[in-house]
Amino acid sequence: MATTIHFIDVGQGNMVLVQCSDGTNFVVDCNITDANKDRVLNYVAKQIGKAGRLHAFICTHRDADHMRGVRALHTRFPIGSVWDSGYPGTTTDSDEYQAYMQLRRDLGSKVIDKKTKHDYGYTRLRYFSAKDDRLPKNANDQGIVVKVEELNLAKSKALSSTILTGDGSYATWKDGIMKDYSKDDVSCSILMAAHHGSLDFFDDPNDSRHYYTSHIKAIEPAMVVVSVGDNNFGHPDSKALELYRKYATGSDKGNKVFRTDRQHSMKLVLKSGGGWNLSSNQ
Repeated sequence: MATTIHFIDVGQGNMVLVQCSDGTNFVVDCNITDANKDRVLNYVAKQIGKAGRLHAFICTHRDADHMRGVRALHTRFPIGSVWDSGYPGTTTDSDEYQAYMQLRRDLGSKVIDKKTKHDYGYTRLRYFSAKDDRLPKNANDQGIVVKVEELNLAKSKALSSTILTGDGSYATWKDGIMKDYSKDDVSCSILMAAHHGSLDFFDDPNDSRHYYTSHIKAIEPAMVVVSVGDNNFGHPDSKALELYRKYATGSDKGNKVFRTDRQHSMKLVLKSGGGWNLSSNQ
């Protein structure tokens, strides 16, 4: 079984289903609402079966649009444990936060450390970033950035990959990831745009001369997926989209940016022999 990643259309939020080559399933982030609940849960059931189970729920950071409705997810598809960076969220008194923390206590939790990895068959999860004293003290920058790789038979090389960026800003990369990893490490086939296409992935307030682009030049994705819905935050930012398009190399059809508010849920297959396939409107 090839590593398969589903970028699920959940409106203004994130939700990614990762199916590893050995059959282990993860969900990274969650934004299940009253309006999308049936559609989202039915989509997951179609992929992993009505009796499917989730090895873990990985929360990149404890903000509502990344953990909303996780109890409903667990009720339908039992979750083994909850993983996050251990850093508090922004709205600790919200209903979503309290529900998440209660589930975390009920199921047991694991704190993910940066510069670690897990293998599941020929699928590797590499945690590029998590809680990090070098980074700004906010939930977005202290969140998890995970690279999902399809490995060759010797498990010595990534054949294709995707990076799930959470809501990290330029600082997550400039002051953390790019100091810890080489260009070969961070390059990937498909990049999930940070923070729903916000400009803060590029906008370094300490350098008014130009945008920070060393990370995107090193990543050099073929395509960028933006998880976004109706919002009042200006997501995705037009300048950010311009920069993503500039540095993406493009698919064999010339596509560079897909958005869940336009292409809806997407299925990415990291092929076991190398290469990838991204299907939209799933």
